[in-house]
Amino acid sequence: MTELSYSTTLSQTSTVLVERGAASRLGKLVAEQLPAPRQVALITDRNVAPFCQEPVEAALQAAGFETKAFLVPAGEESKSFSMLGNLWDRLVSFGMTRDSAVVALGGGVVGDLAGMGASTLLRGVPVIQVPTSLLAQVDASIGGKTAVNTSAGKNLVGTFWHPTLVVIDPDLLDTLPDDEFRSGLGEVVKYGMIRDASILDRLARFDNLAALREDAETLESLIRDSASIKVGVVAADARESGERAHLNFGHTVGHAIETAESYQGLSHGEAVSVGMVAASFLAVDLGVAPAELPGALTEVLLRFELPVDTPHAPEDLLPHMAHDKKRIGTRSRWVLVPKPGEAILFEDPAEASVIRALQAVYRPTPPVEDSSTES
Repeated sequence: MTELSYSTTLSQTSTVLVERGAASRLGKLVAEQLPAPRQVALITDRNVAPFCQEPVEAALQAAGFETKAFLVPAGEESKSFSMLGNLWDRLVSFGMTRDSAVVALGGGVVGDLAGMGASTLLRGVPVIQVPTSLLAQVDASIGGKTAVNTSAGKNLVGTFWHPTLVVIDPDLLDTLPDDEFRSGLGEVVKYGMIRDASILDRLARFDNLAALREDAETLESLIRDSASIKVGVVAADARESGERAHLNFGHTVGHAIETAESYQGLSHGEAVSVGMVAASFLAVDLGVAPAELPGALTEVLLRFELPVDTPHAPEDLLPHMAHDKKRIGTRSRWVLVPKPGEAILFEDPAEASVIRALQAVYRPTPPVEDSSTES
């Protein structure tokens, strides 16, 4: 078992556990962290519930907790004000008090929604994250960022509310569909690019996604090391005032793609994959990185069938990028990688350079040929 922890400026301490089979001991683990609460609201989505809800509820009940499950629709659409309001009403009806706790069982969407609900209900109740997707295990469940989306962009309204406990059980990934697993790999590659190049070396040993999924030991090491990087960065910068922005490598363009597609196209990790390639081209254009960086990154991503281009033209993405949370006033800020394992913040690159980077990942959708023939 790997146990990590970090403290925040909100006097909250988060414990992060990485261990196979940990979900089966959830009740005991929660009781050790929060001995007082007897009432737990379990929030999950309709895709996760058939696989995980029953054993997790049973583990909590065996430890003496009164539980009630709240199911939300799967997908980014659940990160909305209307769903948040509905969740508040349901939690109040359950009789939640400040001694109660929320357990988020699911991927990043459930974690964000449940975390924001917990942070605002009664001005804050404890939240425990039990991530069930690779993306959530290596990234979204750690760090206390909660959010809902608006029509202007992704994650623009949210709070910092650090989970009391994060239980990362790699066994929960066994039933994860390949496309969702692939999305999580986008974030794993990100950690290799910004902090630990050995992650990229380990990924390079596998020819495809199936081979990686079959290697439980390597997979667990990738999860553990990615989570450790996230914990270290958050511990140093809990409120994203400096170094934590490095975790947004690829997200400036990635979020713009997601918004342009109304969250109906590429998944988050896939959009970040394209965004990392665009940021690499920008780094080369600005003289920050060597010319071979985009190609090397592209090779890793294509190995696992992650996308490296987008059908959205620069003029389609630039308006959405204007809402990037890293901006300071009218000045944009980009996370760039001079070489794998290192990241920097680059302020306000020339728009011409940004457009060239976006053009480098732009692949227009081929026109549909008219198959009709004259009679």
